[in-house]
Amino acid sequence: MASTWQDAFDLGDREVPAVPGAESGEPSDGRFSRLRERLRRSRQALAAELTASVLDRLDDADWERLEEALILADVGARTTAQIVGKLEHEVDSGALGDAEAVRDRLVELLAEVADTGERRIDLTASPAVVMVVGVNGTGKTTTIGKLAALLGRELGLKVVVAAADTYRAAAN
Repeated sequence: MASTWQDAFDLGDREVPAVPGAESGEPSDGRFSRLRERLRRSRQALAAELTASVLDRLDDADWERLEEALILADVGARTTAQIVGKLEHEVDSGALGDAEAVRDRLVELLAEVADTGERRIDLTASPAVVMVVGVNGTGKTTTIGKLAALLGRELGLKVVVAAADTYRAAAN
């Protein structure tokens, strides 16, 4: 994981100007430490939930609960079917013996799906576009605001924020 914001973003040949006041305030490492801690707590909570309630006995009901949990976590139907199918096959073949091994393998499979190969956000294009998508109520707007402030304040970039919704439940 990156230790500074400059390590998190690929700015290409762009010079990052010295931004007045960027050095004052909380150091970037503090932000990354908080982010790592929040992600660790989320990861542990999800793992505990999966182990406690989804992957108890590894029967048909467990597989259905796992599918439901992954779909509710916005993994997607196709990816969920592939991951659960692979896990079921590995359990049936004897490669995974208990719920903890299945949980660990699930984490590996999800990490493989999420891995893009590049750990930095590419901002080399001009203009660069960062698109944020997700389920309602998951913190997208807050994250976008923080990201926009960071890009402008600490990296000295010009930022424009635009919003679009394809479906608004309240509009019906």
